[in-house]
Amino acid sequence: METVSFVIPHWNHAELLMQCLKSIENSVGAFTKEVIVVDNASTDGSHERAQAEFKEITWIRNDTNLGYAKATNQGVNASSGEYIFLLNNDVVLYPDTTEKLVNFLKISLWAGAVAPLLYYPDGQLQISCRRFPSVASIVLEKVGIEELGGFKKWKLTHKQHLQTEEVPQPMASALLVRRNCWQQVGELDEKRFPIFFNDVDWCYRLYKNTDYKIGLCKDAAAIHHEGASVKKLGYRKKIFFYKGLIHFFIKAASLEIKNLKK
Repeated sequence: METVSFVIPHWNHAELLMQCLKSIENSVGAFTKEVIVVDNASTDGSHERAQAEFKEITWIRNDTNLGYAKATNQGVNASSGEYIFLLNNDVVLYPDTTEKLVNFLKISLWAGAVAPLLYYPDGQLQISCRRFPSVASIVLEKVGIEELGGFKKWKLTHKQHLQTEEVPQPMASALLVRRNCWQQVGELDEKRFPIFFNDVDWCYRLYKNTDYKIGLCKDAAAIHHEGASVKKLGYRKKIFFYKGLIHFFIKAASLEIKNLKK
């Protein structure tokens, strides 16, 4: 029986974590699972609560907050399943979501990873998929223009989420990845992108360095309490965001030049 390894970076928000862990139980269907929580020095009793109710969890505890990317890499390195489910602690999976995502990858051999549709707690669809950022796409996003000539805004539209099967870059809040694909793309870049844009960079490398693409499974869904942990960063959130964006532009340009020389 194939195994799905759930990798959950965690920093406080014990209540959300408990909801996330409970939702996993009803989502895997016939597949076996392993659940790995990587805790970035939480102080809210998360460990005690989770361990008391979920005995089979592998819990990795860091002495300090090492960031999302580092924690994710730690979890993946400790996992063994054929499929790796990158999952935020503020996500609640709908029943059978994991089973549907795995079946999507089994049928869609072109896809190295697949994401479900994400919804806000009030039931509204969350715009979770984007094109790769460019200066033009971000400007169009800011001014609310869908497209201008050959340029399109950064985020996909509501309609595109419901009609598209292949997407450039879904948020890694809930992303199921073939282990073979993860090995080809490599780990999250924890040095350049400790918090933001690590998923953008990873998806970009998938498209540039492998033959895989990324799918969006419209039959699978999850609730996402977006940004629950990063809200605690306060004003530093914008600093980390724009720092990550700049690093992405620099790294993407470097990769393009490298590929041109091959």
